[in-house]
Amino acid sequence: MNIYFGENLKELRRNKNLTQEKLADFLGVSFQTISKWERGDNYPDITMLPEIASFFKVSIDDLLGVNRAENEKEITEKLREYDHLTDGELMSKIINELKGKYPNDFRVLIRYLACLVRFREDLQSVYDEMISVYNNIQENCTDDRIRIKAKRAIIEYYRSLLALNKDNVTFEMCENIIKEMPDMRDSQEMFCTFYPEGHPERDLKILNAIEENFLLQNTFYSHYFFYDKKFDDQWQIDFFRKEIELFNFVYDDGNYGKMWRTVMYMHGHLGVRYFRLKNFSDALENFRTMAELALKFDSMDRITTMHSVMFEGKEFDKHTLGSTYIAKSQIKHLLLNKYPLSEEFKEKDEFKEIIKMLD
Repeated sequence: MNIYFGENLKELRRNKNLTQEKLADFLGVSFQTISKWERGDNYPDITMLPEIASFFKVSIDDLLGVNRAENEKEITEKLREYDHLTDGELMSKIINELKGKYPNDFRVLIRYLACLVRFREDLQSVYDEMISVYNNIQENCTDDRIRIKAKRAIIEYYRSLLALNKDNVTFEMCENIIKEMPDMRDSQEMFCTFYPEGHPERDLKILNAIEENFLLQNTFYSHYFFYDKKFDDQWQIDFFRKEIELFNFVYDDGNYGKMWRTVMYMHGHLGVRYFRLKNFSDALENFRTMAELALKFDSMDRITTMHSVMFEGKEFDKHTLGSTYIAKSQIKHLLLNKYPLSEEFKEKDEFKEIIKMLD
């Protein structure tokens, strides 16, 4: 049986805002003793356990962490399920249940922050809660990855409030946190090539880093080139086409791996810009390509092996895009409801045929 007394004692003490010295005074021991208990160097006499448990109003089993392994299994399984979902309602349900049971687990709290940002319609109403959870993570979490993710969540939250012209947020608040973020070259992906030749994880880490870089670059493009008015539609079309050419070169077996959704959406963006230029034939061609790719994606097995020159032998799991992600329904929604297409265009037989493909 694993004993988690030291970690639990430290967490309980912090939750009560007690120093080691203060707790030592309550229990009649030295603060050095408390420090050794929390580090796991030794344990208190068994006769002291009821007194300590009573002080914190927990059971001895909870104090020792007897049920922690079982709890850890539940948390891990639920978080794995959460991470493979794209349905906001299901994601919020899972994470709210976990937060109710494990309110101090930072893996749960960081996902709870993300849900508040992504799925709450009234963002202003969760301001106090966002700040409280964010501060808790920054002050008490020792995992830098979680702390950085929390910074990203609060930046996105501030940005959304700024877009809504809320008075309680300024860009300076957002900027101060942006300045605390690490540079890209300090990320773990930058050092994957340091793994020695023959290391069992070297190639996979490098290929994952390459795809992560593709996604990062596309994020920059979509937030700068695609929506800045100084880049006209024709320039953007040329840019999109060159990027698609790159992906068709890199993923020459037709399996786009983590970039599946990006490639489909790029064809959609191309279609929208051709539509704006009244080049309806090329617009329809790209919308049809997007629909064909969606059908191909949905028909693939969940796990496929890639056979492009660059990614030969790498496995792609569709659930990395979300276990509930159905491409054809998403593409249909974009074409009918999101893209700025005229009703006259939607009445074209060719457009209706594309929609019928996605039924």
